Amino acid sequence: MRCALLSVLVLAGCKPTLPDVDAGPPVNPSYKHAHNDYEHPRPLFDALDLGFESVEADVYLDGTDLGVSHSGPPFVGSLKALYLDPLAARVTQNGGSVHGDGKPFFLWIDLKDGRQALQDALAAQLDAVPVLTRFDDAGEAAPGAVTVILTGNAGAKKALVDRPAPRPYTRDSNDYSPMDAPGDGKWSAYAVTYFAFMQWDGTGGAIPRTQLRQLENLVNGAHALGRRIRIYASPETPDYWRAAKAAHLDFIGTDDLAGLAATMAE
Repeated sequence: MRCALLSVLVLAGCKPTLPDVDAGPPVNPSYKHAHNDYEHPRPLFDALDLGFESVEADVYLDGTDLGVSHSGPPFVGSLKALYLDPLAARVTQNGGSVHGDGKPFFLWIDLKDGRQALQDALAAQLDAVPVLTRFDDAGEAAPGAVTVILTGNAGAKKALVDRPAPRPYTRDSNDYSPMDAPGDGKWSAYAVTYFAFMQWDGTGGAIPRTQLRQLENLVNGAHALGRRIRIYASPETPDYWRAAKAAHLDFIGTDDLAGLAATMAE
């Protein structure tokens, strides 16, 4: 029954019923992801202190530099000063990884400006950071301590991954379909909005079984295509975080750093 046929379904919003995808044991753990990390009192370091493995920074062109903020000037600081330089220093200090445990760390860069000048500035700044994972056109990667995933402006991130390899970044897509082509070094992740696929509001205890299966099919479908997946605008509740971990979601995002850290440590 199509959404357009019933006004009640239009108001509620039809969610696609995803095909069943059964996956084997997860290849990667669920990573704690700091959404809009720069809005915390100590950008990057508040997340690092709580063991987060992934952070997100929104960037705009600021003259010839890259400014970090949610909606343009005034900027919290520059991408280089807030993230690139501290991460590189931390990797050196900790013997080759961000947390000193040899595990990967992810920096999501949300492109809020699609201009060529931003693309050029970002490519130049990232190319100068030696600790970043490098990607080629064949889907191979030279692993680094920090992996950059481009999100946000679709045209800009697609243009950046079409630049000559090796590239110190890969990109996501904000749309998911089970019919997508397999992942490669250019396109290795998804970042999709929660309520495009889910109805559960994250309260009331355990997730309903049908909703858990929908979540699993979304995650397993991305994994079957060889991509990691992040879900944004999701419920900020321990019940949801537990369900996301049970479904092996790659990146569990939050604005409540302490709350997610405590739940994931259970």
